[in-house]
Amino acid sequence: MPTVLDPKSLEAHLPHRGCNMLPDRVEVDDGGKVARSYATVLPGDARGREVMGRTAGCGKPCWYEPFVFEFLALTGIPLLSPRLIPAGQVAVFSSISRVVFNCQVPLAGKLVGHAEITRDRAPFTVFGTWAEVDGQRVLEAEVMSGVSTLAEVCGRPPKPLPLPPAEPVAEFGWKQRPIRFVDGVAAWDAAAKKITCTYTYPHDHPFVAGHFPGAPLMMGVTQFAAVCDAAWVAAQKLGLKGGTASGSVKRPDGSEVAEVRELTLVDDNGVPRVSALRRIAFREPVRPGDTLLIEATLA
Repeated sequence: MPTVLDPKSLEAHLPHRGCNMLPDRVEVDDGGKVARSYATVLPGDARGREVMGRTAGCGKPCWYEPFVFEFLALTGIPLLSPRLIPAGQVAVFSSISRVVFNCQVPLAGKLVGHAEITRDRAPFTVFGTWAEVDGQRVLEAEVMSGVSTLAEVCGRPPKPLPLPPAEPVAEFGWKQRPIRFVDGVAAWDAAAKKITCTYTYPHDHPFVAGHFPGAPLMMGVTQFAAVCDAAWVAAQKLGLKGGTASGSVKRPDGSEVAEVRELTLVDDNGVPRVSALRRIAFREPVRPGDTLLIEATLA
């Protein structure tokens, strides 16, 4: 029989809480190699998970795609907990790759995540993951996790550097302000189809309290969302309804925080939807108050 973990039980496995605790429950098979998670987010959700949704082109609420990645990542972490917790370690995701999104995911649908360990050579573990909604497979992805200690996570952060002047970015009508991860446009090259946006991760962001408690870091999937946002702003400047882009998240001194390869956005009645991603690799942690430059180049 599988071990069933409800949100309270999951707190012992996942250093997340509040709206960052996405699953309603996780089931871990006896062999410790396969896990399944379940979530349904209804209006007025008690854990505030509605902030992780967006409005579809038809006007209905759906999951914002980067947070389905997070949902799948959280599905796999309980498989590692028996090894990590005694060592005082936490899982830190290093990459997501081979992503195919078949369709958008309604918030009120029954989202089921699957994670299976396919390679496990410390300190890295690779999961094959996929998600389904109401019996329809909606996402496939490969996720790689490394490990760290909370002491390492709490290491002294670099002093945030000043950002260049930027033209403010308008609000995105299809998602709430907390999950818009660009603040302004610092540079735009129409001929090269390249944009550079700015962002400062605020100390009062709603995700700070739950990732990680006592050692807050910007969620990796939100770094990916920042490149999505920058690519969408670039597409709008060119009058395009979507496209494929590669990009990065950097500090103002040029050090790379994350790299994104071959992100594909499609237009859903004026709303962008992530349909594919070759790979995102996470290089450095981002802490509240950090300043970032987000680059995206359309193919």
